[in-house]
Amino acid sequence: MAWLTVDSNNVLGSMVEEAGTYNVQITRADVSKSGRGNQYISIDYQVLDGTYKGAEVRFQNVTWTNDDPEASKKRFNTILVAVGVPDGTDVESIEQCAKGLLGKKLTIDVDWADPNSRGKIYLQVRSYHKLSQDPSKPNGVKRPNAGQTSDKTATGTPLPNDNDDPFANSNDSVDVKDDDLPF
Repeated sequence: MAWLTVDSNNVLGSMVEEAGTYNVQITRADVSKSGRGNQYISIDYQVLDGTYKGAEVRFQNVTWTNDDPEASKKRFNTILVAVGVPDGTDVESIEQCAKGLLGKKLTIDVDWADPNSRGKIYLQVRSYHKLSQDPSKPNGVKRPNAGQTSDKTATGTPLPNDNDDPFANSNDSVDVKDDDLPF
């Protein structure tokens, strides 16, 4: 019996590789608390159409800032209105908000964020809109390689002289013949 049968329909999600405007569905909305005591919802989105259909924009946080509740109200109202929650709807807790967001569809604008503390650059949701009838529109701007703090690119791909590869200077070789491979 085979250990694994390759199935292109059973793979980990691909990532969106360009900034732009995307029609998405919320696939994860988890409540957490920051080190400063502010609660937030960490959201993953899956693209519904176009070039990146099925790809994900992950780990986007919507934070309730205790120091500025009015700005927090606007921040949460923006996403709730975009997913179609009607005016006058009472939301009892951030947990209820997260549960209500799960599975909802909307359109998001994403752009490349500033490099994080490790020099990595990720997509960041910049705005929310009601689901558009127009298709998703990548804008052609791919991940920049700026802000590196090591000799790796911003995507984490090792450069040819990367010292993190324990086999880079090995004199050992492995000879695998094509007949030994199942593919």
